[in-house]
Amino acid sequence: MRRTLPLVVALLLTGCGGAEQEPFVLAQAAEPQNAELGWRESHPAGVGARLVFEVDTLDVTADGWSVGVAVVNRTGIDFEIDTGPTDYGLGLMLFANDDLKALVDADREGQLPAIRRATRIEPRPPRILRPGATWRATLSAPGSLADGSWVRVVFGTFLGQDEPPDEFARVVWFTDRAHRL
Repeated sequence: MRRTLPLVVALLLTGCGGAEQEPFVLAQAAEPQNAELGWRESHPAGVGARLVFEVDTLDVTADGWSVGVAVVNRTGIDFEIDTGPTDYGLGLMLFANDDLKALVDADREGQLPAIRRATRIEPRPPRILRPGATWRATLSAPGSLADGSWVRVVFGTFLGQDEPPDEFARVVWFTDRAHRL
């Protein structure tokens, strides 16, 4: 899905064959909740030089959300953290399921859902994430999240400096793991 409604996600129910389509059903907002996630994922996977993406907590409130994150630079490369108006930023994406293959397919086909960009980032990221450095922050934004949806955290865009290897030239990370609201 390319777009979401500002406060709720609309789900379209369709029939098979020539059956009539049913009207949009607006999803209910998720109840307030706190999840201790403890996710650690890296690009590239395995050992050696890599960026490590961490998601510690997810809080959903009656009027918004926040997520505790960190990025660890375990490479010998400086990374510019692009927080401007690019395709991807820092925030959340909501999915209908936790199927990682479906995420990869949607990304390849240009069919990812709209990002729920963090409107507040505390503390702001450094302009350059140096080798060996860790940046920890809380990302947050107002607005409800759809009950029953699967949340993934989006980290991006990290731009490798000084002619990095291809795998570090431009890194955008969507978490492999997802949390159900």
